[in-house]
Amino acid sequence: MERAAELFAERGIAATSVDDVLAAAGAGKGQFYHYFRGRDELAAAAVGFRCGQVVAGLTGALGGVSSLAGLEEALAGFAAGFEEMGMPGCPIGTLSAEVAGRNEEARLAAAAGFGAWERLLAGALERMRQRGELRAEAEPAWLATALLASLEGGMALSQARRDMASLRVAVEAGLAQVRAWAS
Repeated sequence: MERAAELFAERGIAATSVDDVLAAAGAGKGQFYHYFRGRDELAAAAVGFRCGQVVAGLTGALGGVSSLAGLEEALAGFAAGFEEMGMPGCPIGTLSAEVAGRNEEARLAAAAGFGAWERLLAGALERMRQRGELRAEAEPAWLATALLASLEGGMALSQARRDMASLRVAVEAGLAQVRAWAS
């Protein structure tokens, strides 16, 4: 599964065969069919695994954020990391787009990854509200959805344009929405 997740992230799911995964993993078809009924089940497991890896990294970056300054710092680090990696697109978003209409189990795994990311953002925003940095009527879940949508769009545009300006604008627009609720 780990090798599948790596190959799917590198090449895409459609461009990666079971034989490619088995060769990379040093495994045989008997082992494959012992754990998976077929390619779609492997893809779903690999998407879930990859989303788990991404969310673990995001948890490290966002799990302790409780201030606007901390959120700004975390998102600046996120954008810098995206640029350092060569603007590859969002790992969850890229997989989600590839599996959305083809593999329901994999789509659900990607949706769960987005859900976890959204909850991390909402948690940071809730901590900001509890500290009094956001007005009491601010809705952390709503703001988290808006912020995540902004980040996703910014990554997609930056990837397509090969220019970080779109992600920078998206981060700033998302933060502007949060700032609009500042106390």
